[in-house]
Amino acid sequence: MVHACHHDHGPALDRLTGLSARDALEALLTLDAKTAASSIACVLVDLVGLKQTNILHGFTAGDALLRRGADRLRALASDARLLARLGGDELVAVFVGPTAAARAAETSAAAAAPETPPLRAAWTELREGEPPTELFDRLYAAARRGD
Repeated sequence: MVHACHHDHGPALDRLTGLSARDALEALLTLDAKTAASSIACVLVDLVGLKQTNILHGFTAGDALLRRGADRLRALASDARLLARLGGDELVAVFVGPTAAARAAETSAAAAAPETPPLRAAWTELREGEPPTELFDRLYAAARRGD
């Protein structure tokens, strides 16, 4: 499992969660979309209640909640090609290969289980020849619909 994309200046990591940063995710999706014949599927997870936790209990408590959410995603998607933080309360797991869609669907369903921290999840596949920005647009739309 890859948690960081290596650049000339070292891995691009989100300091709070230890997951890859958004630029590593975009680089992986762009590279794999151009070179891989296999399927790519992504799960978007967001933490329920992060804003309220920050308001009621402070940013230290919110940061702890975000780290627990990242740990939960690591456990749910230990076989993901990449785990990343998009920003705020949004985390992503990227699966690559013939079982990518099935693993994304399983991970999304497991993330929705009533556990702490509570997560909302949606998933979608990268379509052939599609730029990663369109995948992100569909992920956000699916998350808003509750898919």
